[in-house]
Amino acid sequence: MRLYSPGRSWLHRRNPLAKLVAVICLALLVFAVPAWWWLVVPLGALLTLSVTVHNTRQILKWWAGLVLPFAVLSFLLQGLFFPEGETLLAGFGPARLTVEGLEFAALYALRIATILAAFVLFTATTAPSRLMTSLTTAGLNPKISYMVTSGIALIPALNDRAQSVLAAQRARGLQTTGNLAHRTRVLLTVVKPVVFGVLADLEQRAFTLEQRGFGSQVRPTAYSPAPFSAAERAFCVLAPIVTLTFVLVLLTVGRS
Repeated sequence: MRLYSPGRSWLHRRNPLAKLVAVICLALLVFAVPAWWWLVVPLGALLTLSVTVHNTRQILKWWAGLVLPFAVLSFLLQGLFFPEGETLLAGFGPARLTVEGLEFAALYALRIATILAAFVLFTATTAPSRLMTSLTTAGLNPKISYMVTSGIALIPALNDRAQSVLAAQRARGLQTTGNLAHRTRVLLTVVKPVVFGVLADLEQRAFTLEQRGFGSQVRPTAYSPAPFSAAERAFCVLAPIVTLTFVLVLLTVGRS
């Protein structure tokens, strides 16, 4: 089940490079804000944008599946074992539920949730081929462009391969449901073919890239370049400057 789905939404029509710059700038801002309630607005805006995309249910499913483990772990560790907690709400032996611990856990969980929401939206509305074309057209080395594109598409590709392996094993009569111990054994039988399949793909992709002249010094041209408006070009230049300025201000104010 691939996350990307073609469409004509507002996000689909944006240039991939502009969307990538927005995601990077947002990630920098998210880790610079000092309080959890600062993140409510950007997270709400991202979830609202997901409604404008036709595969909203799939996007929210991916986002929730990625965020939930981080959120649970954050509240268990930071909420109950925060060393700087002073305002005690409840005690459970060595575990101490404090207001400061809950606030830090909420900040950490919302940071991860906001970044993952931006990443999932970006992946769901950006075709890997258009992303690579945009990066190469902007002047980035084709090899680096391919590494960025492959990294973004890695999780959906691994999920597709794992689902294929599970389907093949079910067709052979393997029971994939049951208790935790049985599911763990099933997981181990899935990991091996997935890993070997990825290694085989690496060799095939390396051969394909060599055949397409990725080692050549001649910069390739795009057959179908992605539209890049003047407003998007200006955004790609101004957004990093504004973001870095805002981050420096936040860090300076936080230390004073």
